Amino acid sequence: MSIDPNYHTSDPNDPYNIPGWTSQNQLPGPGSPTVEPPAPYPADIPLRTVVATYMVEGGQPLPGSILIQANGRYRDTATGDLVVPNARRLKVVNGRLLTDLPAGDSAAVEVPFLYSVHECVPGGRKFMIQVPHEGTGLLRLHDLIVDVPYERIEPPRIFHISTKHVVG
Repeated sequence: MSIDPNYHTSDPNDPYNIPGWTSQNQLPGPGSPTVEPPAPYPADIPLRTVVATYMVEGGQPLPGSILIQANGRYRDTATGDLVVPNARRLKVVNGRLLTDLPAGDSAAVEVPFLYSVHECVPGGRKFMIQVPHEGTGLLRLHDLIVDVPYERIEPPRIFHISTKHVVG
């Protein structure tokens, strides 16, 4: 068994590096019904593909991940669908990042929004980006930076812990 160096970081600046906290993805067992997952975003909001490259001098790729989150709720004006922001961890694979993000300045959203970005790579930064709806082709992450103060991405919280006491 090999350990993926991109899966977890010991970077103390990484808000997802919470000592003693683990998360497990439960997989459905045999015979479980297959369920089509819902679309990740409302269909009327245009998606743009964002790319980035992370490497050191000499061309060696950097391992790591990026945390990204919309800075507020946004609503699809056509359907009324409300999207609540959720921090997403995107893996940097072989020094490359590729993801689709809803355009924050589209006419399909009631109020324009930005994204908070926290780079969990050596020398990483924290900044805000705006994903435009105009144009075609790939967008370079670092070309989208806007001069707005960074809004902190909250790490996941445990809202309820259920304990059962055994009386013996």
